[in-house]
Amino acid sequence: MVANGTVKNGGKNEKVQAATLDEAMLMSGLGVYNILHMLLCGLILMGVIMQSLALGYVLPAAQCDLDLTLQQRGWIAAIPFMAMILTGYFWGWLADTRGRRPVLLYSMMTSFLLTVLVSFTPNMISFAVLQFLSAIFMSGSSAVAYTYLGEFNNLRHRDKMVAFGSAFVGIGTVVLPAISWLILPLDFAYYISFLNIYYRPWRLLVVACGIPYALSSIIMCFAPESPKFLTAAGRQEEVLAVMKTIYSVNYRMPKDTFGVETIIVDKQAATDEKLGVFRALLKSMREQTLPLFRAPLLPWTLLTCFVQFGIFATTNGFYVWFPTILNSVVNHDGGPMRICDVLAYNKHGNDTEVGCDDTMNTATFEQSIYIGLVFSSMYIIVGFLVDFIGKKLILIVVLSATGLCGIGAHFAANTQLAVILFAIFQMSGACIGLMNAVAVELFPTKYRAMAVCLCMMMGRAGSMVGSNLIGVFLQSNCGLSFYLFGGILIVNAAFCITLPNKKKNNSPAKEIPAEPTENETHEPV
Repeated sequence: MVANGTVKNGGKNEKVQAATLDEAMLMSGLGVYNILHMLLCGLILMGVIMQSLALGYVLPAAQCDLDLTLQQRGWIAAIPFMAMILTGYFWGWLADTRGRRPVLLYSMMTSFLLTVLVSFTPNMISFAVLQFLSAIFMSGSSAVAYTYLGEFNNLRHRDKMVAFGSAFVGIGTVVLPAISWLILPLDFAYYISFLNIYYRPWRLLVVACGIPYALSSIIMCFAPESPKFLTAAGRQEEVLAVMKTIYSVNYRMPKDTFGVETIIVDKQAATDEKLGVFRALLKSMREQTLPLFRAPLLPWTLLTCFVQFGIFATTNGFYVWFPTILNSVVNHDGGPMRICDVLAYNKHGNDTEVGCDDTMNTATFEQSIYIGLVFSSMYIIVGFLVDFIGKKLILIVVLSATGLCGIGAHFAANTQLAVILFAIFQMSGACIGLMNAVAVELFPTKYRAMAVCLCMMMGRAGSMVGSNLIGVFLQSNCGLSFYLFGGILIVNAAFCITLPNKKKNNSPAKEIPAEPTENETHEPV
């Protein structure tokens, strides 16, 4: 490989005076370091999805302890999405100005500690408040994890690694029902006198869903800052140290054999010290945000936000009600019926209030795990295919197919076929990571975390809107929910047609041109 006039053979590089970060990343290779980093980010994403969706399993078991009505259960389930909507912008600004690593580390640590406190709440108000605070800090790692993952991989392998890391979202949908299956059927109630509560299985489940965050926080203490952020911040020595570490681990070579002596960094604008703290904060946030809503970035901002809104509204919106829908289907003893007919039958045939029950039908957990496994497989398949056919084609095909399956699930009279189509419908979530990978490529480094956070914030808004609309439609017009959200996915697929085609550069001997580094830190698409 020739990079900036340097020949690399067998992991040995001839020393050069300077190289861009993209060139240095190509010279550091793809290996054990990148895989370990992908696993770390995957663990973070698994923690995000588990904490976001855990309330679907927790609230039915907690309704008597917290004295919850059905309406209260509905808005409490939307609390994580609400917190992410309100704070996603702030976390994006913080990650772009203070770094990816500190945002991830401190937000995860704080979120886990608050999660532990949530498990000891004695009433609905304290549960909702602490859950909201925990979700605020969970938002910090929700979108930044994708940026942190993408910025440790070179251009040739970034899409694949982001897709593999995103597979842990699917793994989370397997782990969540599995843990719920292990914990909720347990029969214990330990009385805590000073709180006047009984510590029951649902409280333990709340803590268990935060364990991925606890593990990620410990590992993050030993992880470095993103080399992309260090480059944009002008921290030359730190960038080179990170690249030497990646190279050394991947090639099992001493760090001093790395073929670059200097990384070309970007000039960072000096901070106006004459401004007050508050004015400086507003000025910084304005500078990080306004370029996203001006040419040439505005079309990509609108497109990525709209597509993420649709995907999240469909995937997370339905998943909040997924245990209820699936439990109704597996408990149905009658003949062949459509999903909406089963829900209508259960609604009118059983008007009694559900008691405080820690258990669900065993088949519900089994079906959830099977569907989660298929969901995870979809992520892995996408990871293998993305290098061959590209993100654009995958997005168009997957969103179109899942949208059609969602509409078809409403018409299927056979419950087994309906569940299969409904499961495929949920696989649109596999495109979330791809859209974040698209955003990582489309936006400059200086605005990248902010752009991804805005996209994820719109996605969380979609989750909140979707879950509430689906709850209304399931009561009044069940079929409309499948038509509406299936159609949204098809429209998203149509919008993805406008995405630029990535120019393939698989020639190992072709020199990668250096980019201007002053006031421009974006990567070539």
